[in-house]
Amino acid sequence: MFDLYDYRSMNKYKGSNLMAVFPAMDSLLHGIHELKKAGHENFLVYAPVPHHDIEHALHRPKSPVRVFTLVGALTGFCTGWALTIGSAMHYPLIVGGKPIISIPPFGVLAYILTILFGALATMIGFLINARLPQLHLAALYDERLSSDHYGIQVFCEEGEMKEFEKMLKQVGARSFKRETVANVGRDAISPK
Repeated sequence: MFDLYDYRSMNKYKGSNLMAVFPAMDSLLHGIHELKKAGHENFLVYAPVPHHDIEHALHRPKSPVRVFTLVGALTGFCTGWALTIGSAMHYPLIVGGKPIISIPPFGVLAYILTILFGALATMIGFLINARLPQLHLAALYDERLSSDHYGIQVFCEEGEMKEFEKMLKQVGARSFKRETVANVGRDAISPK
């Protein structure tokens, strides 16, 4: 399952919600367009595989994982130089009149730590921004979303659910599931 999250905050994804299941991506894209045209931004999209058309329709900001990579790589680079220069200065051993601080061998360790710290920071950034591990699926999650269907989970007031259901049904949604505020947070199976 591929979730397209809003990277800024998951706090807005709370409360009553409606899950609409679409059989085809074209109808899903129409549903996203209609929700945006109605001025509603509080929804999640579920797809079995990532697709660039969905990302373009959502207009989400770029992933902040690249910042984690940059910070990790710079930290590794500085750590490599500090480790080699610091140990050479702390235990000076002059051999054959060569300088204590030698750029070529110290640069190798700095390069290796740049790659290592950058890769580790990228993995940590990915896990944080993907909110993994996700131990519990959404109560309204439909198993078909993992194989060949698409879904939009709309977070709205209970009074707006019928309006959004009608809107999404017109663009091709085949089935709907609802979760009201009274049921949110419970482990009980939500009504279908």
